[in-house]
Amino acid sequence: MKIYLLAASVALLTALAPQAHAQTRRAAKNTPGAPAMTMPAGSSTAPDNTPAPPADPNGKLDYRNPAADPLIPVEADKRKPVTDDLQATVVELLELFHDSKQSHWNLRGPLYLPLHEKLQENADEYRKYADILAERVLQVGNPIDGRTGVVAATANLGEFPGGYLTDKQVLIIMTERITTVAKRVRQRIEHLSKVDEVTSNQLQELSYVLDKHVWQFRVHMQ
Repeated sequence: MKIYLLAASVALLTALAPQAHAQTRRAAKNTPGAPAMTMPAGSSTAPDNTPAPPADPNGKLDYRNPAADPLIPVEADKRKPVTDDLQATVVELLELFHDSKQSHWNLRGPLYLPLHEKLQENADEYRKYADILAERVLQVGNPIDGRTGVVAATANLGEFPGGYLTDKQVLIIMTERITTVAKRVRQRIEHLSKVDEVTSNQLQELSYVLDKHVWQFRVHMQ
């Protein structure tokens, strides 16, 4: 008897379900209220209030915001001399980095181990200061150019020899190249001391490192 009543209840609910669903739809249709918004196919519901950056004549998007120029820490007339001196220094450091790695890999001779390790340390420092000074160029509102072609064309240190290198060759060649860059950096320190003291101070830190490298190579030849 209980099973029969349960089965009858289930059958009754099943029969009434479509009618209840239809009544619910009619009630929703007749309820006053704001009409539902219909979005075009493929459109996004997220607001987009940001205009697209304008295109320049070369077909590239210009993301520069002139309204941010007052936040640049160096006056407009001083940015170019700062950028020029730092650009020259960055490419020289990148050249010294590659020269140090070339020597590090191809070194031969009784001084192999100490020079091998020292050249790696020097390479790490050149890369570190190249990064610091490159970011300083961006801080003063200009891009930096560290492409390999630019480094090769503008470092002005001469071509580095290929193949195996003796420890004596490396000491002479690297000491000459580091000394050349160190002299140029000291000239830029003096120049930038009258333009931007912060940048000049950064170059002073680099100058100390370059002098240290020259000394550490020089003592092997004395």
